[in-house]
Amino acid sequence: MRVLHVYKDYDPPVRGGMERHVALMCRYQRQWCDVEALVCSREMRTRRFIHEDVPVTAVGEWCRFQSAPLAPLFPWYLGTTRADVVVVHFPNPTAEMSWLLARPKAALIVRYQSDVIRQARAMRVYRPFQHAFLRRADLILPTSHQYLDSSETLQHFREKCEVLPLGIVPEAYQSPDPEAVSALREKYGSFVFFCGVHRYYKGLRWLIEAASAIQGRVVIAGDGPERKANEALAGSCGGEVLFPGALSEEDLVNYLHAAAVVAFPSSERSEAFGLSILEAHACGTPVVSTQLGTGVEFVNEDGMTGLNVPPKNAPALAAAVNRLLQDRELADRLGQAARDRVFRAFSAEKIARQEYEIYQRVVEARRRSSGL
Repeated sequence: MRVLHVYKDYDPPVRGGMERHVALMCRYQRQWCDVEALVCSREMRTRRFIHEDVPVTAVGEWCRFQSAPLAPLFPWYLGTTRADVVVVHFPNPTAEMSWLLARPKAALIVRYQSDVIRQARAMRVYRPFQHAFLRRADLILPTSHQYLDSSETLQHFREKCEVLPLGIVPEAYQSPDPEAVSALREKYGSFVFFCGVHRYYKGLRWLIEAASAIQGRVVIAGDGPERKANEALAGSCGGEVLFPGALSEEDLVNYLHAAAVVAFPSSERSEAFGLSILEAHACGTPVVSTQLGTGVEFVNEDGMTGLNVPPKNAPALAAAVNRLLQDRELADRLGQAARDRVFRAFSAEKIARQEYEIYQRVVEARRRSSGL
């Protein structure tokens, strides 16, 4: 079987949760089929490269409009694919419009990551095209039952939806540097940790506002478009909030093991799942996250692997964090349960295999319906 994964970017060179997910699916599925990836290049020229034995075509783009690449040759590359299955990671207007224009013969699997939230005005114009694309899908794979139940878009296509979560490589988080972990605890004490891209929907404003009531330091790692505003807010809110900047993968593992609690204060439905929560869980660290009606509540089970609080509520966030800081027996129990659950339910290799078996089922169904 030939499989083509389609997204905006690939990891490397672009680091991000979804980019890494696409790369992991490609890495593991190449054990069972021929896999390629089609993305955009963030420059004018088209590039081809191989990463972990996976061929990647990065199509030249002119610019990005509301995060969607404008890549005139993308429909041609998609239309000439010889894949049996094309997996479009959604939302992805570049790929969606390209599919409608090129009409490939491959089976179409839509890996539904999130609704379109912030671009509400653009959606008034784009929605008919989005729905036309989803109608052509053989199968749509949302990442949680919570998101399926709460997505207005998915209600139109519920009969062709099948839930399949995302995953990580939990083994990659099991070997921190003991000296580095000790140094971080000595430097910060019993600290609360966040790491991610500083974007509008991450809710960092409420974590910063909660810091003055949290009984420990708050460490906010990562970078992004909201970082300067977050640093300015921290300077005016009181509380001790530190910004170590972007971290390497090795440093991230050390911070996750050193932290007493990980905060995940996202404030909008754009936060559809929460891979960062799984990373914390793999390290046995409990998480305080928010109730968004999305997969976040599925990933962080309230009272089982962490605590969930209403979004945009700094006092509730501080109270939940303090509860775990004060009750280390509870924190340890939640952290151990979280670690066990990651290995059991969120292994990227296991999920890649489940997804591959779905491809097989869809291709076989198409063959039967065509009489082949």
